[in-house]
Amino acid sequence: MLGCLPAAALAAMSSPAPGSALGTATATATAPEGPDRAGLRRDTSFLLSYQVGTVVVLYTLPESVTNWTEEQRSDYSLDSWWQNVRNPQWDSDDFYLNYVLHPYWGAAYYVRARERGYDERASLWYSFAMSSAFEFGVEALFEEPSIQDIIVTPVAGAILGEYFMGVRARTQALYEPGEPMEFRHRALLALSDPIGAINRQVESWLGIEEGNASFRPYMTTGPRRHASRFDGDIGPDETIYGLRLYYRW
Repeated sequence: MLGCLPAAALAAMSSPAPGSALGTATATATAPEGPDRAGLRRDTSFLLSYQVGTVVVLYTLPESVTNWTEEQRSDYSLDSWWQNVRNPQWDSDDFYLNYVLHPYWGAAYYVRARERGYDERASLWYSFAMSSAFEFGVEALFEEPSIQDIIVTPVAGAILGEYFMGVRARTQALYEPGEPMEFRHRALLALSDPIGAINRQVESWLGIEEGNASFRPYMTTGPRRHASRFDGDIGPDETIYGLRLYYRW
């Protein structure tokens, strides 16, 4: 799940945009008081858009990686999605996918909520919600939700994520507030909070100030707009997937 995002985090970290959070990484004084609900809502908007993009990438990968057959790739629809979400299965993915990458991304969800000021229990539920959103959302267009992913991702992710929080605290304690960090410590912070690192970089690339924009995936079904190979004047319905950028100024 979301296996392509670590590469994006490393790319953003290795060549930070001027003025971005990664390009000017400094130690922070203290965590914000109370949960930052608006910040987590914005993180979630970005995250859901990444999930859609991840499924697009997975769609191009061979069956040996995704376990999606050609029939599954060509037969995605609301009907197949509904059939899949009602039939979660114990999947047969490789060990590193189920028990290495999934816990890592469960930890990424967890850390993002913790960095927004939420406690351990709320962050565990956030990790569970984001994992379920992927399993029962866009991925379910192609396959049944994975039972072990729904469990392993948030539970193992919370354990690993709490360890990451300790690493982050010790790393930040090496610097005075506002002091620039060495690259290796920026790398450590980015890898222990990849969603936050990617979000800050994307906002920098787009010139978006915090709180002014969000991405939201959408799906709509309607008559086919283009000429089709079917008989008749009106072709069958088609389902369109995409992302909308909402920007406030």
